[in-house]
This record gives sequence, structure tokens and C-alpha cells, in this order.
Amino acid sequence: MRLSAMGIEVAESAFEPLGRTALRVLGRLPGGLTEHLLFTELPGRTFRQKAVQRLLRGPRPVRVHFVAGPIAGYEFDCSTAERYFLLGARYETAVVEVLSSLIRPGDVVYDVGAHAGFSALVFARLAVGGRVYAFEPSPSTFARLLHNVELNHAAGVRPVNAGAWDRPGQLRLAENSSWSRVIDDDASVDLPVSDVRLLRLDDFVYRDGERPATLLKVDIEGNAARCLAGAREMLRRARPRVVLEIHHAAEHRDCLAILQEHGYDVRALESTRRYPYHLMAAVPSAQPAAPAALTG
Repeated sequence: MRLSAMGIEVAESAFEPLGRTALRVLGRLPGGLTEHLLFTELPGRTFRQKAVQRLLRGPRPVRVHFVAGPIAGYEFDCSTAERYFLLGARYETAVVEVLSSLIRPGDVVYDVGAHAGFSALVFARLAVGGRVYAFEPSPSTFARLLHNVELNHAAGVRPVNAGAWDRPGQLRLAENSSWSRVIDDDASVDLPVSDVRLLRLDDFVYRDGERPATLLKVDIEGNAARCLAGAREMLRRARPRVVLEIHHAAEHRDCLAILQEHGYDVRALESTRRYPYHLMAAVPSAQPAAPAALTG
């Protein structure tokens, strides 16, 4: 039997009675409230997360079947602690709605920070006949990305095991299942650490001959300006539409400077500036209607 909640279905046998009840309760809450309670940096967040996972006997792997939302009909392997599971089809609905208005059949989408593949699957469904390049530097997360792409036979997605940066080379990445961060070579952390490959998007396109982006989405935990700095030529020549997830003030400032240097108009997708939030950018001649005022 299948348990349905939050626009997803899971095997009912995978959860004990208390876990099934917890999922039904979460399914009745507005998605924004669930995200606020479990993922916003508020007092008691860790306690609430642990309490939910105790009921679910997690964190642990789970396969979900989306019955609603932008990837309805797809299977997705994730963790019971991740937003993909706890928010289900309500995951990043506002951002997905905006991206849906920007991506057209035949587009070439660069998904920088593709993680386990949710956004790449969304983009592939929208950019029918085009191509989605899904960049993910973490070896373990890249394996999850490959798996979810293959699970859904998403032939339009090309996974790339590298980070898009301002220089080619390598760096050290500390990570858990849901996020990663760059660390100094001599830093000591209590997390798994990987040496990951870096590339410049300008080299990827103008040296290696790959197709330039028509839309560039970047979510790399506070380092979006590094990606843009390595894509200056593509910004100048290809003029892709750009969507960024912003994690701190310096990232906002540096991204804004690069984009405005190349003639982009930049707008906020959300009305609030609580981190993380999203910026959308386009050259004025191709600027779509945006939901918020010009940032500066």
C-alpha cells in the first residue's frame, strides 16, 4: 500500500504507525509553515528536526513518487531529513514557478549546484528538446544525481562532476547529505572531506565546445560570485537569463557587481531579504516580467 501526503507517495510499509501519522500531519500543514518550523534558523529548530526524525525512524534513505508538482510522475531517492521528502511537491514552489516562466522548449540550462537532481529533472521537463548541464562537485552527491537521472530516464540531463568556479583546479569540500562548504587546505572539520574538481564555465563553452546557457541557475552555498567570475565571457556573448540563490550580503554585493558590469538588470524574487533568497537577472532587451523591485 502507498501513503500519500505533500504531493508524494511512499510505501506505507516503510514507516511505523507513528511515522505514518507524522507524515499525515505534515501533509495537512501549509508548505511554508513546515519549511519555517523545520528549516528556518529559529530557536528549537534542531529539536524539532530530531523529533520528526525519531517518529520517522530516520534519517534514512527513502524512495518517493511525486504525484503533484513540477516532476509529477517521477521517482526520487532522498533522505527522510531532506526538503525533497519533508516538503514534497511543495519544495521551492515559488522559485520553480518563476523558472517555469523563464525556461522554454529547446533551452540550454546550466544547473550549478545540482545536488541530488531535483532541479535538473524540473528543468529537463521544461526544456524539451534542449539540454540540462547539471554541475555537482561532491563525489557522493554526484552519485545520487546520476542515480536519480537514470531512475527517471532523463536523457536531456548531462551530469558534470565538477564545480563551476572562477579558476580551474581543485578545492576541499566538507559535506553532509544536504549541504557542503568549501574549507581551507589546513582546516580540520568533523565531516567527510573530498577533493573536488573545478572548472570555468567560459572554458567549458569556448574552449571545450559545449553549448552556452540560455538560463544559468546557481546555488553553491554562498559562492555564486565565483561561478559568475568564471563565466564573464558567456555573460557577455550568450546573455543567459540568470537565477541565483544568495546566502549572505557579500555574495549579493559581488554578484550584483558582475551582473551590472555586463548590462544585466537584477531583481529579487522574494519580498523579504531573509537568507537564503533568490535574485533573477536578464539583459533589458530580454527582461521578463519580475515579481519584485530592482535591487541595488
